[in-house]
Parts: sequence; structure tokens; C-alpha cells
Amino acid sequence: MKLQTLQKSVENFYPQVVAISLIILTILIVYWQDLAILVSEALQNEAVNHVLLVPLLASFLVFRKREFVKASFTIERSRARQQMISLSEITGIALCLFAFLLYWYGSYTFYSLEYHIASLIVFVTGTGLTLFSVKVLTALIFPLLFLIFLIPPPSGVTSSVGALVGNFNAQGSYTLLKAVGTPVTLSSEYGPPTLVINNPAQSSLEFVVDLPCSGVYSLVAFAMFATFLVYVVRGPIARKIVIFPLGFLTLTILNIFRISLILTIAHQFGEAIAMTVFHVFSGWLLIFIGMLLLLLIAERLLNVQIFGSTNKNSPCPKCDDLLKSNEIFCSECGRFFKNHRTRLPRKFWIKTTALLIASYLVTLSIQAPVFAFAQGLTMTTANPETGVDAFPQVSEYQLRFLYRDQSFEKISHQDASLLYAYISQNISNPTVYVLVGVANSITHLHSWEVCLVTWQQAQGNWPLVNVLESRDIQIMQNPPITAHYFVFQSPSNYTQIALYWYQKALFKTPITIESRYTRISLIILTKNPNDSPKLEQKLTNMGKTIAAYWEPLKVQSLISLGIPTMQILLVSTILFAIVVQTTQYTREWRRKTTNLKIFEKLGSLKEKQLYQAIKELRQKTKETTTSSIASALRKATGKAARPDELIGRLRNLEEHGIIKADIMSILDQPRLVWKP
Repeated sequence: MKLQTLQKSVENFYPQVVAISLIILTILIVYWQDLAILVSEALQNEAVNHVLLVPLLASFLVFRKREFVKASFTIERSRARQQMISLSEITGIALCLFAFLLYWYGSYTFYSLEYHIASLIVFVTGTGLTLFSVKVLTALIFPLLFLIFLIPPPSGVTSSVGALVGNFNAQGSYTLLKAVGTPVTLSSEYGPPTLVINNPAQSSLEFVVDLPCSGVYSLVAFAMFATFLVYVVRGPIARKIVIFPLGFLTLTILNIFRISLILTIAHQFGEAIAMTVFHVFSGWLLIFIGMLLLLLIAERLLNVQIFGSTNKNSPCPKCDDLLKSNEIFCSECGRFFKNHRTRLPRKFWIKTTALLIASYLVTLSIQAPVFAFAQGLTMTTANPETGVDAFPQVSEYQLRFLYRDQSFEKISHQDASLLYAYISQNISNPTVYVLVGVANSITHLHSWEVCLVTWQQAQGNWPLVNVLESRDIQIMQNPPITAHYFVFQSPSNYTQIALYWYQKALFKTPITIESRYTRISLIILTKNPNDSPKLEQKLTNMGKTIAAYWEPLKVQSLISLGIPTMQILLVSTILFAIVVQTTQYTREWRRKTTNLKIFEKLGSLKEKQLYQAIKELRQKTKETTTSSIASALRKATGKAARPDELIGRLRNLEEHGIIKADIMSILDQPRLVWKP
């Protein structure tokens, strides 16, 4: 008996595993490069560490809805009429096409990764609509929206918020340390707030509350956990929303204690122990403690249910009998029997296979990586003077290596920071400086605007420079490479014109050769800001020359055909969806209106009373199961209807289009209900 049960479970489980694998494979075909970059960044950069947990949490949220998805397939198969193509499928195809176009458009911007991940969310939504239905998508809308946390937070936003939070935390830590008698002073004269512990026996200890120490990265991760928690817990929506401010307040207080504890340990036991042991692991420890406290507060003070039973009511007496007869739903309480074998329709496998093949073909036509890979270049720091071979020779210019900034490399966690210069033989031509940064994470190649403007403004200071112009410039079409043009005036009254972009290249270390991110910045210094239009063209031409010299891997030439074709298909699909929706709505409205008129004239008294009871019950509650309808009908007429007779009447009304059977999610469990 146990062997038969195990065999039946495997037979039920195997098709589901294959279906999920095909859907995941379809997504990976399109987005594997972007997801690989995102995982690499998450492993290297504290700001996006939380990205590693997003797929796990989203998968858990989908897993909670698995029975609803199975029930939706079952009820769709039981429908008498099957449409060749439904509105949800048309809309899903349109969303997939829009995702591809958004992916392509993002590749021609300076923020390719962010656009690509945003298109992933649209693509997954479109895939869900194509393979399933609107009802399934509605049930899974929160797990889909939860994928927004995959998008790396903009550096400008994190810098601004981080500065505000850092100032508050530094002031709180200063007050707390002063209260316990620690000799500490607070200074923010030269940038980020700095806590200084004065120790007469040793040198003063300085702790700079900069962006990583401000706690803003923990807030981002905590926001993800809090969002997950708000959805999972049971309770009134007003109490669930209170979890957010309570959580952020709790985390801020914990971060103040964290900074104070780090300084106390450094003061008592030395800076090495405080910074290498406690400081490294305190971020995730802070989130873990914060989540435990938030769970305790939510359960004790807000009275929300965290680990509650998913079953609101115990099974009705008829469930056991119907379960033995291999029924799908309980006709009285509407419960879906989990052990029922859910067969995926043939149409689902056809759509899945077609979507997989179409995604592969479309990916070939719009293949546009986030970072163009320079196949003709290998950077090294062993002998930077020989690195001039990495750049092309330009007429009337001589390329020279100036220096390597090793102190900046340590501060910014870069593998190399090298400065070259194109020096003109003609005095009228300005020198073009080439700044090359190499790092294993794109975050370590800091944005000019964030360093010079955003971070300073967030600290309450004036920007270090006066920005004159800031925009994107396309320097290569195949593959798409977008550079950022940035012009600013420094306090020393000279104007700096910069053009910079990111690529990937091989970087030779003493041990091996690895792929690294590179930022190439072309810089011209001038005393006259009016020279920028003329110098912009010079920088753009030189940028195009360098980008072409690096021999980036070319993408498929089908892009010229694929994009216009997809644009036409998208417009056609949207128009077709509008026509189909209008036609279906008009036909269903006319059919229901006609049936209701006939029903009002020819319907029996019992059927009219039943229909009225369903309408009134629907206005009060969405849980219009057979048993709740029977109770409402008994209250309205004073007579109890036999279950078999009541189900027969409901089926009769459904056949004539007066009501329809549907499923709804009650505490994440599907229930069969009746809708007027």
C-alpha cells in the first residue's frame, strides 16, 4: 500500500518538476548573463548581498500557492468550452515582447543591468499569463512583485539615504558613548561624521560612519525581509503595515548599539579585533537580531499570527466520502483534494515548448550584454608602463603612462588605478588623460556624480564641483556601449570634461588571468568652459576609437531585423488583444443579459430564491461555497435544501450562464465557490 502511494506521489510530482524546469530554463536562456553578473555583484558588494535570498523567498511564496495553481488547471480542464487562444495568452505574449524590447532599449543606456532586471520581471509576468491564466497570475502577483528587490538600488539614492541615516546613527552613538563615560568626540567637518575616541595612552581611534557603516545596506535587506514578513503573517492589514515603521525603528536603534559596541571593543581590546572580527559579521547579525525582535513585537504587541494553521475550518463530514471516490472538490465546503492527480493539459506543454524556442530565437536576435567584453586586450599591473599597448595610437598624439595610484586602490578596493595621457605634439591641442580603473565589482568603480555631488549633498555640504553638463553618449552600436558625458567646474576655476564607460576585460594577476570590470575615463582640463562643445567631439571620437581598438565581441547581426519585427508584433498583439477583449466582453454580456431575462420569466421560485441568496451572500463575503449558500438560503426561506438537490440547482444555473463555478484562495488554499 505504501509503495503504491509513493508511486502515485512520484507520478504526480514528476510532470510538475519538468514543467518548472522548462520555465526556469526559458528564463535562464534570456537572462543568464545578467543573473551571473548580479550574483557576482552580490558576492562582492554588501549593497546587494540581499539579492542572493530574493529567489529563495520568492520561491517559498510561490510554493505557498502551489495548490491554487493545481486547482486552477483542474477547473480549466473541466470547462466544457475550450478557446483556441485566450485573452490572457495574447496579453502574456504582448508582455514578453515588451520585455524583450525593454531589454534591448536598456542595453543602449548607461544603466543596462537595471533595465535588464526590470525586463526580467515583465518577462516572468508575461510567461505566467501565457502558460496559466489571469486568476493564477493574480494569486502570484506578490511573488512576482517581490522580484523588484533583484534590481540593485541606485547609487545616488543609497548615498543620499545613507548619509542621512549615517548622521543620525553617529549622533545616537555619540550620545550613548558619552552617557557611559567613553571619551569620544564627534566631527563632520571634512565629510562623513567621524567618531574619535581619545586615549591618552595610545593614539586616537577614528571611526568614520561612511556609506557601508551607515546601516543603509542593512535597511535595504531589512526592507526585503519586512515585506516578506508582512505578506506571510496573518492579521488585519492595518496591523501588518505597522510592521514597517516598527522594523526600521528597531533596526536603527540596533545599528546605534552596533557602532557603539564596535568602538567600545576597539577602545578596550584594540582596533584589530573590533574591525576584523566583529565589524565584518555585524551587518548580517544586526539583520538577524532585528528580524527576531520584529517577529516578537509583531506577535506579542500587534497580535498577528506568524506560524498559524492554513486551514480555517476543519474538513466537513462529506470530504472523506468524496475523497475515496476520487473527486476533485468537495461539493459542500469547496475544499480542493490535494492528493488528486493534476494532469497538465497538452496545450500547456505546447505553449511551454513554443515559448522556450521563441525565447531562444529572440535572444539570438537581440543579444546585447550588459558589459561588452574586450577580447583583444589583457590588462596587467606587473609593468604598467607597457600598458600603453592597451590603447590605440592617435595621430598628432603620443601616449604615455603617468602613474599608478596605489593608495586610491586600497581605499576603493580596486585591482588597479592607472593614469595614461595622450600628449599632443601640437600645443593648441589639449592633453587627453586616460584613467583606467579595474575591479572585481562594478560598485568599486565609483560613479563620478556620486563621489563629487550626491554624497556631499547628502552630508549637508555643498557639492565639490559645479556641474555644467551630464548626459549619455552612444560610442558603439555593435555591441552597444554607452558612455556618460560629465562636465564640471572645480573650485580651482578649471573645467574638467570627462567621458567614461564600463567594459569587461581580462586582467593578469600574479597567479592567474581573470575577467574584470574596467572603467575607462577620458579627461580634458581647460580654463574656458565654453570649449566643451568642441572638446566633446574630440573625446567622443577618441572614445569610439578606443572602444573599437579593444575588439569587443560582436553581437548577432540579426538585431537589425529582430527589433523592428518585435515592435510590429507588439503593436499587432496589443491591437488583437483589444479586439478579442471587446468581442469576448460583448458576447458574454449579451449572453448573460439574455439568459437573465429568460430566467426572470421562466425560472422557478426555488431557483430565483437560490440566485438571490447567492447575490446577497456575495455582497457580504467572497466565500460563497455550497455550504455557506445553503445556510444563507435556509435563513432567507426558512427551509433547508437537501445537498444533492442544491448542487443540482447550482449546476443547472451554471449551464444556463446565470452563475459560474470559480476558485478563490482562502488562507492560500483553493476553494470552489459560486459567483453570480
